[in-house]
Amino acid sequence: MPRRVRAFVMTAVMGVLAGCTPTTAGPMVMRLGPGMPDRNFFQLGLRAGPRLNAPQLSARGSNGPFQGDAKPFQNEQWGIDIDGSVTVPVSDRLSWHLGLQGEFVGLPVPAYGVYTGLSYYIGSERLGLAPAVAVRGASDFGLGNDDNKSGLLGDGNGTVFGPATSSLFGVEASCAFTVQPEPGMSLGLVPFFSVQQSLVNPGSQVTTYFYGAVVAAQIKFGESRTKLELSGGFGRAHSGDTSWNAPVVGARGGR
Repeated sequence: MPRRVRAFVMTAVMGVLAGCTPTTAGPMVMRLGPGMPDRNFFQLGLRAGPRLNAPQLSARGSNGPFQGDAKPFQNEQWGIDIDGSVTVPVSDRLSWHLGLQGEFVGLPVPAYGVYTGLSYYIGSERLGLAPAVAVRGASDFGLGNDDNKSGLLGDGNGTVFGPATSSLFGVEASCAFTVQPEPGMSLGLVPFFSVQQSLVNPGSQVTTYFYGAVVAAQIKFGESRTKLELSGGFGRAHSGDTSWNAPVVGARGGR
């Protein structure tokens, strides 16, 4: 590999590892309309939200001072995921959802997180709602944090524990209120609420809450099956005694 190419690749990889603390992009499951009962629906795109581990990492010195509402887009507390998902119809109204996420900082980190859930559509083709529940797990596998710039944690007495690992595990409930004003277009309001355990190992476990709502639109291109989904809104994140507002945005293509 040429020296310049090697240097570029190493710089990109280090940029990824420096920012791969878990990002939470809600709602995880967003069903805008009845969907397609006879085929799977695949989506791929970018979604953004808060890093719920951020207050813990700042408290232990892994990040800079936590900025909260003063700087909602600061990279240490807000990130972007590359998000791929598939919706599998179980029946005319019930669907199963499976998604994979990778942190997007120059390059994605594959299999960074996974979520799965079920949604149920109630209503007609023009108007309805789709309650959903999902479980989620994500981790940076010890690659994203570098306490004291060494990558290792200790007790101050010479005992070394190993790299800090930031992980999230939890459940989310959401409900999409949708309307289809014309064929090929769906509009929705999607409130959501999630409870997750935020683990920064070793030594820190906090229950986090993230709730809010997004406005979303899904537009079909002509007679093809290709759709564009856009979403945006706000959420409120709570981590222990710390809370802050977090913008939630996303753009995904699907077919």
